[in-house]
Amino acid sequence: MNRRAFLKTAAVVAAAAAPPVFAQIRRAADVAFVNARVVTMDPKRPTAEAVAVRAGRVLAVGSRQDIEAVCDQATKIVDLGGKGMSPGLIDAHSHLAGFGHMELHFVILRPPTVHDLGSLCAALTSAAAAKARGEWIVGRGFDEFDEGRFPVRQELDEATPHNPILAIHWTGQYGLANTLALQKAGLLRADVKDPYGGKYLRDPRTGLPDGRLLHYPGIYTVYQPTLTPSEELSAAQWGVQRFVEQGVTCVHDNFCTTQSGSRYVELERRGELPIRMRMYPYVANLEMCQKATTEMRRYSGRLARLQGIKLAVDGFPMMYHVPRNRAQVNIPMHPRDQLEAIVATIHKADLQVDIHAAGDLGVDWTLDAFSKAAGGDRAVRERRHRIEHFMFHKADSIDRAANMGVPVCTQPAWIPVRAGELIRTLGREPVSRMIPLASFRSAGVQVSFGADVPASPTHLPVDSIRCAMMRRTADGSELDPSERLTFMQALEAHIVAAAHAAFDEDDMGSVEPGKYADFTIWNADLGDIDELNIDKLAAVATYVGGQPVWEAAT
Repeated sequence: MNRRAFLKTAAVVAAAAAPPVFAQIRRAADVAFVNARVVTMDPKRPTAEAVAVRAGRVLAVGSRQDIEAVCDQATKIVDLGGKGMSPGLIDAHSHLAGFGHMELHFVILRPPTVHDLGSLCAALTSAAAAKARGEWIVGRGFDEFDEGRFPVRQELDEATPHNPILAIHWTGQYGLANTLALQKAGLLRADVKDPYGGKYLRDPRTGLPDGRLLHYPGIYTVYQPTLTPSEELSAAQWGVQRFVEQGVTCVHDNFCTTQSGSRYVELERRGELPIRMRMYPYVANLEMCQKATTEMRRYSGRLARLQGIKLAVDGFPMMYHVPRNRAQVNIPMHPRDQLEAIVATIHKADLQVDIHAAGDLGVDWTLDAFSKAAGGDRAVRERRHRIEHFMFHKADSIDRAANMGVPVCTQPAWIPVRAGELIRTLGREPVSRMIPLASFRSAGVQVSFGADVPASPTHLPVDSIRCAMMRRTADGSELDPSERLTFMQALEAHIVAAAHAAFDEDDMGSVEPGKYADFTIWNADLGDIDELNIDKLAAVATYVGGQPVWEAAT
């Protein structure tokens, strides 16, 4: 009797002998993936050719023969035909509902279409033609303008005098408003106070706000765009789908509002959330933080989980040294004592602290706050409080982050879009080693990647990986090559370190028995990828819990 016949006969006998009122616990694999080029990210077995899954978790990893040993006639066999397979990609910093909100409801103001004041005004005038008089126009995506400056309110008035305008820089840190917008918000007064954590830049002759806005509070005290619950749900679904289509199986939403968090939970309960979500609601001040930590529901579902609380120490990178003409934007989002009080509140609530700190001074303030809250540098390690962005090389800060066990999530894809601007602003020396990935790794910092959309021009993980490998600016020049990563190191940042950043390393980050069967299927053998062919790499399928949640059209 051959093996297949034996298995079939054994199954029939077992079924006949089993008591009819009790369900049998399935011991064999539900699904087996074979004929694959598996990169496991498990140092004990770095590669394999087949994987077995049972009850949503990896049952076995190895050769095809190894996997056939745990299959029976009911096991579904997925032949990958030599395609690459890896643990599911994890985006450790993006805002999916916010991404959908922008793309579905805002006027898109991205370069190269919008590149100077004339093209900005043309885009706003066109948008106004489709709006009723007095209706708000909200746009996002502009970068530097050819004129080398941002427009003031009177220049926007010429384009759209009858509609209030709020235009937001692609990073989300700068905004523009016309006169009507400031009037509607009650801000067109010389005695108006700057908001906590933000600033209204002013006309030096009159003292009136000139329409240029700094940081989230400066922007959103002018106008806060809102959606209906149905629109919020659609925005969240749209954003989730864009990431699923890139092989992403888990996202950390690090600027999660109460509303967007509720939409993720609603999607999960309706069985319509295809990926895992880790939620970090944002707090703007100490009062908001205290309210959140005492009243917020600590949700933990099968796919979605409240993980921690997010805040920001800076917007424009807060640096030790900036040119005099940039001093007005080199400001913290919180006075230092308030920052420390917010961090201590989150720490005492037994939640992970997640801080946007882009500049070297901002990073040092953040590390000090973590240490003070935990009672010393080494005590931070078990709490794993994390830093987002950490853009600049400062050796003592990197070493301290490693000693404290502070994970860092950064954005290599910012190199081509931000390096030129930062070189003009800060000089080449501090920018040459921006996004110091190799330094993080050599120091022992767990560094992960996140696209950070909508505050970024791309949501594609392959863009992050390629930029980490090549470190090229928009004009093709290379930043300090000593900070480059190999393809496998960059892939590891998007998988292993990203799982670690949210305490998920026991369930995600590698293909090994007991972990979630979350996989990205690729169009190529990952062992063959380098900077010459990285542009051809693409995800072709996404599996969560061993089930397909997206497959590319063939």
